[in-house]
Amino acid sequence: MTSGEGRRGIAVRTPRYGRTPLTSSTATPRSVLLRSSWANVNIGDVAHSPGLITALLDAEPDARITLWPMRLGEREEAMIRRAIPTVTIVRGALDEAGVPTTPELAAAWDSADVFVHGSAASASLVPELAAWRERSDRPYGYGGVTEDPLCPPAWGSLERLRVMTQDLPATFLEDDARAIIDGAEFLFARDSISLEYLRSQGARPGVLEFGPDGTFAYRYRDDAAADAFLAALGLTAGEFGCFVPRLRYTPYPDIYGTERTREFDRRYAINAGTVGLDLDTLAAAIATWVRSTGQRAVVVPEMSYEVELAQDELLPRVPDDVVDQVTVLDRYWPLEEANAVYARARAVVSMECHSPILASVHGTPTLYVRQPTDTVKGEMYADLGGTDVVVEIEPDGPEGAAAAVKALLEDEAASRATSSAMNAAAVGRLRDVARTILFGEGASEFTRGGREADLVPTR
Repeated sequence: MTSGEGRRGIAVRTPRYGRTPLTSSTATPRSVLLRSSWANVNIGDVAHSPGLITALLDAEPDARITLWPMRLGEREEAMIRRAIPTVTIVRGALDEAGVPTTPELAAAWDSADVFVHGSAASASLVPELAAWRERSDRPYGYGGVTEDPLCPPAWGSLERLRVMTQDLPATFLEDDARAIIDGAEFLFARDSISLEYLRSQGARPGVLEFGPDGTFAYRYRDDAAADAFLAALGLTAGEFGCFVPRLRYTPYPDIYGTERTREFDRRYAINAGTVGLDLDTLAAAIATWVRSTGQRAVVVPEMSYEVELAQDELLPRVPDDVVDQVTVLDRYWPLEEANAVYARARAVVSMECHSPILASVHGTPTLYVRQPTDTVKGEMYADLGGTDVVVEIEPDGPEGAAAAVKALLEDEAASRATSSAMNAAAVGRLRDVARTILFGEGASEFTRGGREADLVPTR
């Protein structure tokens, strides 16, 4: 592997492309086939694709991007087409031989210069990437993924998960995953714990660096819908907070109407035993907000099931003296409406990981109330400079959430600056990610929140 001088005089590593690496000054950008859009029932998953595509087009407006979605509903597809008119969207799957099952996917598969696995909870698309690797000499890679070797089934605070991950032997990465990762021309991990883990395992893609979740670059919003939202609820911009609930494990069998497996029986049992502590923690944040500001708290969903969760489980836990100031949105709203409402909110406090990212796009003060069963992706906030953004339900609990809301309100200017700075750092880094994807440029070492020593050095 070769190295050289980066655009800012920083040492970089050049990716091992099967063809001669291109340079941005002389080359036509690569045609990209993006595998992403994992679910419709989560506006965070919906945001991954248009966010990364936006970052790619910011780097090169003439880039040709084809989205191959896993799940993309009519509402979500219409939004993406409005937001990014130049994107091509193809449907289809691969058969047992790894051959595309539709003409449109086959055409995209054959014409793309690079195959990209979008932001996700793991580097999970082994069959698709294996098929690409076997049937093509063209590059592939990962754009902003988490690779958490322990959670689930283990859980803990981010610091505890980091310590446990560091104790794993260097042979822990499974052979199938290792082969695919080592064959990749780039892997951008969206959190430093994943990056440290992959480096400790000796993973050897052409580029192995930090690269943020694509959601940080998502900007499209429906301002008319947000104005109607505020009018319907009698809200004034800048005078309400948004609060997002969550269970420790998403009840996918309920959402999709599928049979519960033994693993989901385990997860449902954990939900039953932890919903009290978790929603009491969010209720404490809501109570502190209302008592401190006298302003409304609006409970909104990042996932579809959270509408019912908020009404049935969260609202009864809100103290009597503030409950009249709490409104639960009674529908699963579109991403572009949520994004516009977050721009108008005074703060966003979320048990889901992606609403704080969306809030950061607008510099809206935000907190991520993290459950210990969530993956290490939440470390991305500290990586980007938001060391005070994360509240750990264990051990912080209701008292910690209340204190965090008070601290946010005591210095809103600092909270807003932190939110804006996180997004600026993420978007800046996504420009580097985009140039690696489009032009084969190397990627500079990323300094984590101003504390480079927290990352394992590049090998």
